[in-house]
Amino acid sequence: MFGATACAVAVALAVAYAGLRWGVLVAGGSDSYGYVSQAELWRRGTLIVRQEIVRQTPWPNAAETWTPLGYRPSPHVRAAYVPMYAPGLALLMAAAQAIAGFCAAFAIVPLCGALTVWLTFVLGRRLFAPPRIAVSGAVLVAASPVFLYQVMNAMSDVPTTAFWTLALVLATARRPFASGMAMAVAIAIRPNLAPLAAVIAAWIAISDPVRAQRWRSMMRFAAGTMPAVIGIAWLNARLYESPFTSGYGATADLYSLHYFAANVTNYASWLAEVETPIVALAAVYLALPTLDPPPQLRATRLLAGGTIAVMLLSYLFYRPFDVWWYLRFLLPMWPVMMLATAAGIEEIASRLGRAADEPRIAALAMTAIVALVAAHHLRFVSARNVFDLGRTERKYIDVSRFVAAHTEPDAVILSHQHSGSLRLYADRLTLRFDILEPDWLDRTLTWLQSVGRHPYIVLDGQEVERFRMRFASSPAGALALPPMGELNGVVFVYDALRREPGSSPLAISATRGARTVLPCDSPTVSRRSGG
Repeated sequence: MFGATACAVAVALAVAYAGLRWGVLVAGGSDSYGYVSQAELWRRGTLIVRQEIVRQTPWPNAAETWTPLGYRPSPHVRAAYVPMYAPGLALLMAAAQAIAGFCAAFAIVPLCGALTVWLTFVLGRRLFAPPRIAVSGAVLVAASPVFLYQVMNAMSDVPTTAFWTLALVLATARRPFASGMAMAVAIAIRPNLAPLAAVIAAWIAISDPVRAQRWRSMMRFAAGTMPAVIGIAWLNARLYESPFTSGYGATADLYSLHYFAANVTNYASWLAEVETPIVALAAVYLALPTLDPPPQLRATRLLAGGTIAVMLLSYLFYRPFDVWWYLRFLLPMWPVMMLATAAGIEEIASRLGRAADEPRIAALAMTAIVALVAAHHLRFVSARNVFDLGRTERKYIDVSRFVAAHTEPDAVILSHQHSGSLRLYADRLTLRFDILEPDWLDRTLTWLQSVGRHPYIVLDGQEVERFRMRFASSPAGALALPPMGELNGVVFVYDALRREPGSSPLAISATRGARTVLPCDSPTVSRRSGG
């Protein structure tokens, strides 16, 4: 038992180290900027960011164009925007920042990754007698490519998984109120997973043999969970159109029966490619109660199978995506899925041991199978440069430093992917070119110049071609003159008012960050730009 515990601890610590050392510690894209900047808003005491420039703006959809990624215009306050994302992760980040400063926000996801691995082991020890099932489940979670990918990113998937698994562990420990509180945190992070609470409630109703105790336990679980449900409904009503509307919009805009076929195809193919077909053993084990090893708790298959079923139903009708790491939506089912997979592997290994009349064969076979799967996973993430994400995403820092050094404090930067990071790290107001009407580019540049705001353009990768296509009818949309700055042929900074050819573009310095754990850069500017 001590060896199993030590192994689980070591794997959990390795996950935390990987995330802190090689993870994305930059508030760059929509998710990371949205959560980290929202954490700052919580610490300021307001989630409404006012922008008076919207009132003066003459073009259509003015509020939308002045709203950075990760936010949406406020439906209640004119000339203001509000967070798009649920508050749970941002609140955890704000608490960490209150204790240890700005960079502490980026420690939340790696630490939740380590917690998920450890809790998978603890849950496995409660559900199954052989310790190697718990250890194998934890290893399979830790080595999972989509899990490792998300450990590297300041996004909500891993924290949601950690707190859902904590809710399961506490429920199986017969601590319903504490389980409800963990469920509440999971709901605050990702509200659309509130139906998962029904899985634990059903399990309590079936597994507790004493009728009176069963109802008390269910009420305690509900008492722990309800504050999050009520709180999210209140916040939705305050920030958005109604208690039932999230920052993403109305449910009808996100879910459709027409998405089912595409999502089934995507998730099935991604699971087979990324996690290997071995995860099908989870379905086999859960579907066949006669298979060994038998669970130690009543209705274990309801707990595990219910989690998987609710997660699949939550996303099979959701708007489809086309990249493998969107398996991240299903991550909360990973701990139970991997434990069920490990139980299936245990059944195969045990049969091999019995056939050879040598018990040690079973342990060796299981270790070998899990090691081979983990090795496949690590090769997969290495081939896709997952451990380089932290370095490549430093482009947001490097570009922001260049913009801060080479543009006026009152400049406006037309951008899309960098529309949030430039506000945070360069303290420059940004304007979303992807929302600006195509026939308004020239008039927008003229108006900005007339109000004393020099316009610049920052484009990342394929945004250059999209910009040219969107504004094909505009002379400025051709981007005929060389950029004023360039980062590795990927990110380009243009002076929108430049009319004569000048010198070659300045090379934007690409930094690697400190060679330490948590190599994070704090904003060094006053952030007058509203976010």
